[in-house]
Amino acid sequence: MHLEDIPLTAVNTPWGLYKWVVMPMGIKNALAIHQRQVTNALRPWIGKICHVYLDDIIIWSQTLVEHKANVETILCALRDNKLYCNLKKSQLYCKQLNFLRHHVSANGIEADEGKADRIQNWPPPQSTKQV
Repeated sequence: MHLEDIPLTAVNTPWGLYKWVVMPMGIKNALAIHQRQVTNALRPWIGKICHVYLDDIIIWSQTLVEHKANVETILCALRDNKLYCNLKKSQLYCKQLNFLRHHVSANGIEADEGKADRIQNWPPPQSTKQV
């Protein structure tokens, strides 16, 4: 949050005036602004060692040593741009994971099984409006 914008976020509470010092996700365009900040911070590495979607970052590597270096590179780039990770929401050194409804592993990127099941078990439309 820019210092000059902090007064614009003031909210009256029973305990007094509250001003946000970080951007809350409920503010108009907050997601788009956050996405742009993260994308700008990681631009040199997107598509090479990471992908970004809103507040999700996936980092990949061929070896454990390379992965340690890649994670350090991304975390340093985020810190240099005053962006920080929540350790409770982070998963480090995973061999497989689900990312944006896709299963990512050493075998490549596959559709999440639950996603395919929903499509295969989709009920047939009962009216023209449902079609």
